[in-house]
Amino acid sequence: MFKITAEPKFTHPVTVMVPVDDGHKEQTFKCTFRVEDVEALDQLQGEEGQKGVLQRVVCGMSDLVGEDNQPVPYSAELRDQLIGVPYVRIAMFLTYMGAVTKAKAGN
Repeated sequence: MFKITAEPKFTHPVTVMVPVDDGHKEQTFKCTFRVEDVEALDQLQGEEGQKGVLQRVVCGMSDLVGEDNQPVPYSAELRDQLIGVPYVRIAMFLTYMGAVTKAKAGN
C-alpha cells in the first residue's frame, strides 16, 4: 500500500569526501529533505542549478560541529554556506537525487 503524504520529508545521511593532504577524509552529517514536484525541480535546476534545488529541498541538518567541536544548529544561512562548498554541494545533491529516484529492483 502506498501512503499519500501532503508534505513528504525524509532524513538521510550525507557522506562528504573532504579533501585533505594526499587524499580525502569521509565525513557525514544528516540532512532532512522535502520532496518537491519533478517539473518544478527540473525548471529550478535549469534556471538556478544545484544550488537552487538544494535551497528548495533542504529543510534541516544535524550532526554538524564547528571548529570548536560544539554542535552547530541548522539555519538557512548555514544551509547556504554549506551549499557554497563544492564537495558538500555535490554530496547533498547526489544524496537527494539518489533517494528520490531509487527504484526497487525486479519486475
